[in-house]
Amino acid sequence: MSTLLLTGATGHVGAALLPRLLADPDQRVLALVRARDADHLARRRRDLLAESGAPDTERLELVAGDTTAPGLGLSDPDRARVLDQADAVLHCAASVRFDLPEDKAAAQNLEATASVLALCEALAGRGRLRRYDHVSTCYVAGDRRGRVLETECDQGQGFRNSYEWSKCQAEGRVRAAMERGLPACIHRPSIVVGDSRTGATRSFNVLYWPLKIYARGWWRTLPGRLDARVDLVPVDWLAQAMVALHRDPTSLGRCVHLAQGDAALTIAETMARVQAVTGGPPLRVVDQARYRRYVRPLLWPFFQTARGRRIRRGGDAYLPYCAHNPLFDTTWRDRLLPGLPPPPPLEVLETILRFALDRDFGERDGAARQDA
Repeated sequence: MSTLLLTGATGHVGAALLPRLLADPDQRVLALVRARDADHLARRRRDLLAESGAPDTERLELVAGDTTAPGLGLSDPDRARVLDQADAVLHCAASVRFDLPEDKAAAQNLEATASVLALCEALAGRGRLRRYDHVSTCYVAGDRRGRVLETECDQGQGFRNSYEWSKCQAEGRVRAAMERGLPACIHRPSIVVGDSRTGATRSFNVLYWPLKIYARGWWRTLPGRLDARVDLVPVDWLAQAMVALHRDPTSLGRCVHLAQGDAALTIAETMARVQAVTGGPPLRVVDQARYRRYVRPLLWPFFQTARGRRIRRGGDAYLPYCAHNPLFDTTWRDRLLPGLPPPPPLEVLETILRFALDRDFGERDGAARQDA
């Protein structure tokens, strides 16, 4: 029986991974979560089971820790338990915020990865480490244009925010460890949205923000380009693909774009479907340079209002993605997952949008959360 240490189990992707991992009767999972004491750890286990739909089995154990703390915040007994039992590590924990200062993004994404790699080295030193699965992001590509290969990482590109930068630096460390012999696979998701069948999500972030302000009639002008790519994948497909890669020894040594790739939508296609679902008016498009020079100054009094401040904060984070995005090559995805292509993106978009509208983009039930 294999024992996997999983970080980020309480997050959007981690909660989708957990039931799929535990579907294998030969799989044990040690889930690293933040907890103050034993009672809190027990409550977190109950909540995790309820939210993820994972089976209540003795093959799932929670371990108190914190990926941002030295040594992953593990107590000496828990560290000894992990080193004695785990033979694989899947690092899914991350901050997905775009607006963190660089030092905080580094602590959340870069230093946490360094701590996980140190644990992997300790497991390897004991002859226990079977594999390490690292969750990166397609957007380590930063401001690159054109086709981005799965074999590429730091190509001297610029970054649009601290999230992209910190994830690229973290992946660079993983690649360096792989060159030294670490048995690892790098998973690069694109924009992760809700379930492809129901639209359900626990995280109304990223793509949901521009959809929300359009649906509510707050903003109907796009500073960007209609041919910019929108590469989205549903969380259920992503979890299924990641588990398949985790169980496939031939994925070791590879980096895999878990993305639509050539099938990615354009903003024009995205907004046409959004308009059809919501019944809203056509989107106005303006060049970003003209917007910044002429339109934004005129709107500055509005941006000082409560609603305006919310729109400006989101706009500053997501505006660069409306101008251009690279196309993510999926050569290794196609080779390693030939029978598991992502669902058609327009169908996924409509499903997640209907769910978001029904839930008022998470504000009805307070569902909007960050991955932890």
